[in-house]
Amino acid sequence: MSREQRTVATRRDKWSFKKWYVVYAPQYLDGVPIGEVPASEPEKLVNRTLEVTLFDITRDLSHLPIKLKFQINRVESNRAYVRFKQLELSRDYVRSLIRRGTSKVTTIMDVETRDGWRLRMTVLTVTAHRAKTSQKKAIRRAIAEAVKNYVRDADVATLIRDAAFGKLAAELYTAAKRVYPLRRTEIMKIKVLKAPPHEEKAEVVKEVAPSTVQG
Repeated sequence: MSREQRTVATRRDKWSFKKWYVVYAPQYLDGVPIGEVPASEPEKLVNRTLEVTLFDITRDLSHLPIKLKFQINRVESNRAYVRFKQLELSRDYVRSLIRRGTSKVTTIMDVETRDGWRLRMTVLTVTAHRAKTSQKKAIRRAIAEAVKNYVRDADVATLIRDAAFGKLAAELYTAAKRVYPLRRTEIMKIKVLKAPPHEEKAEVVKEVAPSTVQG
């Protein structure tokens, strides 16, 4: 057997020992399967990152530009469960929102949900007409205040769901359009800076063999 044949055989042997695990979205995103990942041992799945689109969860084509990153933090039998890591709009979609004669206003802020998640949020606002510097500052203040008021009473599940499905962007648009005419407001990015201690924990739940009772 040649060296190349031995290499191919070795790779094939490694794959034969791997098991496929079904990965499930968080319950606040309906807990549906979002993919399958291979691993030779369940421990090797812990902290692995998985990237999908919201379309993979909803099958709604309008959700294709919304990218979601999750991190596996629990493995049980052949199932893997995740915690939220990041939401981000695709670059192509963001570029499509900017038109000639408009202004792009980006508001970046760090927030903390009522259940202890520290997040960095980036909100994109596109004005209906070209805005002056003072008007952009006023828009940022309005967005920041609206986000602050929203996050004060929101847990991470509510925030992520409202951001993914457009409810939060609609609320921010309503708040900021009082300052200056707007064309669009979008949640461009949400990134986890720090999760609560209990969410940082990762575990593998071992299968327990059923006991046999002899009569």
